[in-house]
Amino acid sequence: MRGSVIGRSFDLRTVTATAACSRETAVAALERARSLQLVTARGGGCYSFRHALTQEIVYSEFVRQRVRTLHRRVVRVLAERLRDGEPVLQELAYHAWVAADVTRALRYNERAGDDAFAVSAREDARRFYCRARSVVEVGSPHYTRLTEKLRGAGGA
Repeated sequence: MRGSVIGRSFDLRTVTATAACSRETAVAALERARSLQLVTARGGGCYSFRHALTQEIVYSEFVRQRVRTLHRRVVRVLAERLRDGEPVLQELAYHAWVAADVTRALRYNERAGDDAFAVSAREDARRFYCRARSVVEVGSPHYTRLTEKLRGAGGA
């Protein structure tokens, strides 16, 4: 929510001017935030987050989503370069993980871990396997397989 970028208190006019949406869409979003008790209306088109911590959390999520979008773009570019044979697997694994692209984060981090393990770079292998494992459900076959690979690399 763009209001979190403005501050704990913000007005509809500023939100609308900085958002890529109509006034009606912004009002609907603010009404939804009110119904969830995230913000309160103060009158005159002014709003406040109910708690400073709420504003911080919403801001953090807003920034994280923007950052993930940028990392997803990097993933698309690096995946193409990898298909062309360029050695970008480690960078691709990192960006897929930060982008929270579960499928690609699992695939590329596991592959990077396998490559690192093959050349006895155990610390690197552990890092990649931990990243891959962090995006899958505990107890899943992927989790079990990655845990075994981590043990083999000297971690768990």
